Amino acid sequence: MTSIKRINTTSRNGDISALLTLILKAFAKNDWSSDLYLTPVIEKLSATNTELIEALRRLTVYSQMAEKDHVRDMAIRDLFKLVEGYLHIPIAQMKESALVLDSILKQYGLSIQKEDYAEESADIESLLNDLSKPNAVAAIANLQGVQETIAALDAAQKDFENVALQQAEGESVKKDLASASMLKQEGMIEVNTNLVGYMNTMAKVNPATYEATAKTMGELIDRNNEMVKRRHNTKEVDSEVV
Repeated sequence: MTSIKRINTTSRNGDISALLTLILKAFAKNDWSSDLYLTPVIEKLSATNTELIEALRRLTVYSQMAEKDHVRDMAIRDLFKLVEGYLHIPIAQMKESALVLDSILKQYGLSIQKEDYAEESADIESLLNDLSKPNAVAAIANLQGVQETIAALDAAQKDFENVALQQAEGESVKKDLASASMLKQEGMIEVNTNLVGYMNTMAKVNPATYEATAKTMGELIDRNNEMVKRRHNTKEVDSEVV
């Protein structure tokens, strides 16, 4: 006989989102419209999971910004170090070209990589603009690898801005979006309080209609709980983001 257990309350945000998605897919295989209790429960669970998925997407985008910022920081460092290296080459034409670029870079300083996101973006855009002017372009042409390094910085900046735009759009559209942790709690409460007991009862009362779905739901929750237990036993670092 099927006996669905409750979801382990120490499950992560991402665990619950994945679990709810699979549970909803299991229910979607049948028409439950005639069940006046189950239908609104499924609808509420679906709405909660949709919001949770969106909240997790936003959190993922935000974390990606730090990664993209690190990439452009390294590109800035590469450019400064490369030009600095050319300053010490005893070849007049190359040294003169390096001095032209060094005078531009000194206006910004290597410290721009430590600025906040918006200020750093503004300075990088300004730097790239200065490096596209005729005197700079002529100097760049004399120094092998500099053009490629500038191109890498430009690409890293565009990559960062694309992610930053996603984050800004998410914030403007979803200002009142509940936190992922709150939505996780809502989803677990809905399942543990309103769905587990009902499906256990109905699987006994009307097994032909409910037992198969109840069994699938039970297996999905067991799998999630086992994963959570295994994570706890191995003392894996937990995170509310995922």
